[in-house]
Amino acid sequence: MSENQQPLTEQEQATAPAEAEQPDLPAGEDSTAAEGSEALAADEQPDIDPADVRIFGLRRVCFHFTAGGAAVGYIVCGLLGLLAENAPGTAIGDLAAKTPSVTICAIAFGVVGYLIGRRLDKKRRAEKEASLAAETTENPEA
Repeated sequence: MSENQQPLTEQEQATAPAEAEQPDLPAGEDSTAAEGSEALAADEQPDIDPADVRIFGLRRVCFHFTAGGAAVGYIVCGLLGLLAENAPGTAIGDLAAKTPSVTICAIAFGVVGYLIGRRLDKKRRAEKEASLAAETTENPEA
C-alpha cells in the first residue's frame, strides 16, 4: 500500500467484494456475441506474413538490424572512449582517442546493419518465391 492510499473502512470492505462480483450470464447469450465479433474481425484482416510488416518504411528485418547496428555503434564508441581514457600514451589508447563522434559511429554501424538486414530479407523473399514456384509447378490446378 502506498502512502497516499488509506485503508478501507469496515463498510467499504463489506461492499467492495459484492460490487466486484458480476452475475453469470448463460453461456448462450454472451459467448455467441463474442464469437461472432471475433469471426468478423478474422475475416476482415488479410493474412500477412509478420516478416513483411513495415516499420518506419523498412521491412521488419531491415529495421531490426538497423536499430541493432546503431546500438552497437553507441556501445563500440563508448568502449573506445573508455579505452582511450584508461590507456593514454599507448598506441591503442592514441588510436582510440581519435575516434569520430558518437553519432557518426552510430550511423556507420546502423548503415552496416541495414545492409545486412536487406541482404537477409532478399534471401528470405527469394526462398519464399522459389517455394511458391515449386508449389505451382507441382499443383498447376491451384
